[in-house]
Amino acid sequence: MVSKTALFFAILMTVLIATISNAAPFNHYITKKGDRLYDGENVFRFVGVNAPAINGHYDGYKNTNPESGYVYDPLEMSFEIESYFKDMAQMGITVFRTWGITVSNGSNEYESLVTGVNTYNETAFRRIDKMLELCNKYNIRVILCLVKENQYWGGTAAFSKLYGGGNYYTAPEPKKGFKHLLDNMVNRINHYTGKSYKDDKAILAWEFGNEVPNNQVAWINEMANYLKEIDPHHLIADSRRANGVEQLTKIVDDVMNRCKNIDFVKTRQYPNYKGTVDELWAVCAGKIPLIIDEFQQMEKFAGILDRVQQTGTTGALLWSLMKYQYKGGIGGHALFHAYSWGGSRWPGFNSGAYFNEEKNLHLIRNYAYKIRDEQVPPLPVPDGIPYLFKSSEKNAAAFKWRGTPGARYYVVERATSGKGPWTNISGDIDISFDLYFYPMFTDSSATIGSGYYYRVRGKNTSGMTAPSNIVGPVKVKKRMVMDNLFDFSKVYHKSSNLKISTETYPRLRQTEEDFGQVERMPGVGSAELVYGADQLKSIQVVVFNTKPDSLQIEYSADGVSWSNSRESVVRTVREDYPSMISGEKDQTIGKYTYELATFPVGTRYVKLTTGNNGAADTYPWIGRVHIGFTGFLASPEK
Repeated sequence: MVSKTALFFAILMTVLIATISNAAPFNHYITKKGDRLYDGENVFRFVGVNAPAINGHYDGYKNTNPESGYVYDPLEMSFEIESYFKDMAQMGITVFRTWGITVSNGSNEYESLVTGVNTYNETAFRRIDKMLELCNKYNIRVILCLVKENQYWGGTAAFSKLYGGGNYYTAPEPKKGFKHLLDNMVNRINHYTGKSYKDDKAILAWEFGNEVPNNQVAWINEMANYLKEIDPHHLIADSRRANGVEQLTKIVDDVMNRCKNIDFVKTRQYPNYKGTVDELWAVCAGKIPLIIDEFQQMEKFAGILDRVQQTGTTGALLWSLMKYQYKGGIGGHALFHAYSWGGSRWPGFNSGAYFNEEKNLHLIRNYAYKIRDEQVPPLPVPDGIPYLFKSSEKNAAAFKWRGTPGARYYVVERATSGKGPWTNISGDIDISFDLYFYPMFTDSSATIGSGYYYRVRGKNTSGMTAPSNIVGPVKVKKRMVMDNLFDFSKVYHKSSNLKISTETYPRLRQTEEDFGQVERMPGVGSAELVYGADQLKSIQVVVFNTKPDSLQIEYSADGVSWSNSRESVVRTVREDYPSMISGEKDQTIGKYTYELATFPVGTRYVKLTTGNNGAADTYPWIGRVHIGFTGFLASPEK
């Protein structure tokens, strides 16, 4: 006979295992009846997100991870994909959409899934395998988008070229190649689950590509008929993008009369898209399900969600959600787009205040539950524990860490022993202004000569994570402060012809989201910025400009007599590169980093003098200044 104690523990373990697995397995494929989608007998509706970076980085920042040799980082599946799912689970999301697979274009600038004629990259495929495994773990379905019409990271033109050229939609070989891809996707056995894709209920629908031209009805019908033969269970989304009522009416007519194997249609809600949700739904009502597959608007955000819920529209997907980085920090808002509000980071941060990031993401969460007629539950605590990396400075505390999904802020704690006691030395840190290029915290209050231990916690309004791993002892020989130049509060002296930029577009695109910059007023002579401390130890200055040699660094013991440091300064360059979408229009600006590792003993002041005298533009833009010092920074002069 089983004892009560043994029975209790057996039940407890069952509960724990169920909790760890996080969700029950899917019971049904999603089906279509009339203008609705169904999960079994229940109407299936959703508010979710697009996840363009879930299988790679689509942020366009070429120096995200230069050693990788790719435009985007090699994916760390153990962390980066799952951080996406943890964020989506906290948001109550049940559906997301990917943004297309990569195709080799011969540039070797990114890692491709489609590498040649009927050949595929197993490593890239395993990322999709991992994504589907996690879809089942977290009970979140995916609309799986395939070959993009868009050309970045390899699209239809690259695919056609691999198969001998010709029109992607009409030439026999590219069509044959696409069918081969469909066959491989449908019949692939997932490395992690042992299940074929065609048997995986986590796939809500196949989408042949992103932005297939509206006139390609014959190609869409041919591919839909082929796909239904080899995978009769999954839905197929119309892969065109209808801009307005007139285009949507034509697409619905195509589907109803010429593409019977297409299961639902899609449209979008951007500032340049026509038609309200009500007008677009009226085209589909009684005929076919409608999904808003991408939306993002600053003025009409809440209204779009409200009308999706109130009409019969099946669902809406935010463009878009970004993820944490394995090497520390989080991705940017700008992605590769010409606009700087293309991507959001859960749970929303101060750097996204200009487009209501935090407010809008919580609206997504609220409507994700409301559209399912469920109560919105309390916000969960952050999911996981941060990982603290070693200090990036040899003689100072300068840290990055791997973030925790759901954390709104982070707290850095310090101790003189690895066993504590621990003191909060940071207050609440919003890491969103530092991305992955810079330290997220530097210790400006350390006592010189001491050895310290550090750890970090994530937090939100519902609670705090357990502490991270401990790093230390860090032997402190200098304090450090990062001046992001949101204001002049850390500056000892500035000339009157300098001001802080408040521009967001196109500047955030151009500067890779270095949010604060000091700039010269147009048409004036050189300008100067002076920092002071009891003893200066080092300086690093990030400058954006269209040409090099735009900054001079001088140092002084008394603030009167200045010495030039030109021979000692190490300058590194990240050259400008064009936007993936807008080309030369919104390309980045050259990024020049000036670093002086040491100053002579007794140095108390450092002066940054701009070049480009008299020019009509405002260059150089000084983005950040990192100061190493002992004692205290000099207060701004009166």
